[in-house]
Parts: sequence; structure tokens; C-alpha cells
Amino acid sequence: MAGKKTTLAAIAREAHVGIATVDRVINQRAAVRPETERKVIAAAKKLGFALEKSHRLFETAGKPVVRVKMGFILLRKAHSFYAQLADSLMEQAALYHDPASPPQFIFHDISAVNETAAAITSLSQRVDVIGVLALDNPMIGYAVEEATRRGVKVFTLLSDLSVHSRTGYIGLDNQQAGRTAAWAVERLCRQPGDVGVIIGDNRFLCQETCEISFRSYLREHQSGHRVLEPVRNHEQAESARQVTQALLAQHTELVALYAPCGGVEGIIAALRGSGRQHEITLVCHGPVDGGEMALFDGTLDLMLRHRITEFAATVINTFVSAVTHDSSGFIHVINRFDLITQENI
Repeated sequence: MAGKKTTLAAIAREAHVGIATVDRVINQRAAVRPETERKVIAAAKKLGFALEKSHRLFETAGKPVVRVKMGFILLRKAHSFYAQLADSLMEQAALYHDPASPPQFIFHDISAVNETAAAITSLSQRVDVIGVLALDNPMIGYAVEEATRRGVKVFTLLSDLSVHSRTGYIGLDNQQAGRTAAWAVERLCRQPGDVGVIIGDNRFLCQETCEISFRSYLREHQSGHRVLEPVRNHEQAESARQVTQALLAQHTELVALYAPCGGVEGIIAALRGSGRQHEITLVCHGPVDGGEMALFDGTLDLMLRHRITEFAATVINTFVSAVTHDSSGFIHVINRFDLITQENI
């Protein structure tokens, strides 16, 4: 690909980025921020580096060739995680849409099945590709099938759906996440006891997989812990506070809580209010509002934190690729998560 005198190091110096970043862009190994990718490509072209015509960001007259109409269906924006995700998706999509057709976002309550299905149908009439985060419900599945019959690409984000016609899934390996959480509980708890699991909803497949994998690990390693039946918080902090208070009252031998859900702020508040926050190991998914302070004061022990910016970049790049390169196979893209403790915030 490159001319003899043009090295990745030279491109890195010209673009003011690291060599690893240049390698990711030139060889399309992993997603980076669109503005960074554009800067690397501009530097490469300036130095005479021969980019492949198939490169996803190959430019003409300084503008990307691709324009994509995108739609997103996420949970309520009042939840800090989804507000951050929406902002990142909008930022990463900036290069790929006309000013008059920005990405469209619809936010819904986790239990608003009819509204979510209607939103999928509505968006499918106006966009090329849709990213959906929703419960695995037959009505939602039917709406996805109808959208794909119209030729719209539909990706599940973070939580998959049992719909064969979907284009792909982009998110965590939830089996890995659940087993990682169980590994932490096994090692952090000083004695066996009851372990509570708090989820948003039983039909949220990401959380179902996390819970099953969490149980499987502890059973496999004969930890001696008794994993309780999961309780729902509907992804709401106040509901999470209430169900946590109930768990604390009903299970005096509670030693740990696992929360692969939203609304963790309520769990933290309940533990602090009980005075038992240093007796009970809390492992959650994040980011979480106030999560750093909860780690500092010992209420929260371990956070499996999504890499939101990286995830958003992956989503947008996958959308663009799916729209511009017709693929008959299922697209399965896994993003990594970080393990955060009070020692590495």
C-alpha cells in the first residue's frame, strides 16, 4: 500500500497521533473517532501514501463519499448512560449525514412495548439504518421484520433480539461480563452467603445472559454462595432503591449484589442508607452517575464500564459499512469493557 519512503511513523508525526492509531486507520483494524480517522487519512495523502480505494473513509474533494440516514431507539434520556450514548453517537455520525438529515433519536421507557414498535415502523420509513435497544418482545420483533422487508438495516445495540431478519448485533459479550462479575464476587466476598441480582427486565436479553452466566460461574466453581432470584428495577433509580431495601430487609445473610442494569444510583443510595455498604460487595455495570465517589467511599467495589465513545464509533462505522457494502451474513461486533476499582479510576 505505501510508498517506499512513507512510513506509519511519518504519518503519525504529520497527524499528531500515535503509530498504533495510524495502524488502526490505515489497516482498518479497529474503530477510532471519525475526526481522528479523517486527520490520519489527510496526513497520509499529503505524504503520498497510496490509500486503497476501498477504504471506508476514502475522500473526494475533502468530503466523505457516504451519506447515511440513521435512526436510533434508546431507553429514556433521563438515564445518564443513554444521554451520554446519544451525544457520542451524534458526534461520531457528524461526517456521514447531510445537515438537513441528522440522526434521529427516539427515547422510550423500557416497558413501552407498543410505542417502541411504532417507533421502529416510523423510523423505517425515513432512514437507511436503525439501531434498536429494546426488550425481546414479539411486537417489537414484528416491527423489526417489517422494517427489514422495506430494505432498512436494523441492528440491535447492547441487547440482542430473537429476530432472524435483524442485520446484526453491536455490544458487549454478555456471557463474558456475567462471568467476570461472578469472578469478582467470588474473590471479594470473605464468606459465602446470599447474592442478590438486580435487573431492568426479564425480557432484556443482555441482562438475562449476564445473570445466567453469573450463576453458571459460581455454580461451576462451587463458591458456596446462594444466588437469589433476580428482582426488577425497570431501569429506574427509585425502583432500584426500593428493591435493594427489600433485599436488605429480607436477607440478613446478603453478602453481595450484582447489577447489570441501569438505575444503579438507587442501589448505592439504599446501601448507604442501610449502613451496610462496607459489608456487602457491589458489582455493577456503568458508567453510573456518582460512580467514582461510590468507588472512593467503598459502597461500590467493581464497575464493568462500557467504553461509550469507542462503542459509538463502532456503531457508526458498522452502519456506514452495512449501508455501502451489501452483506448477506449476520454482522456480530463485540466491544470491550473496562474493570474499574477505586485504585484505577
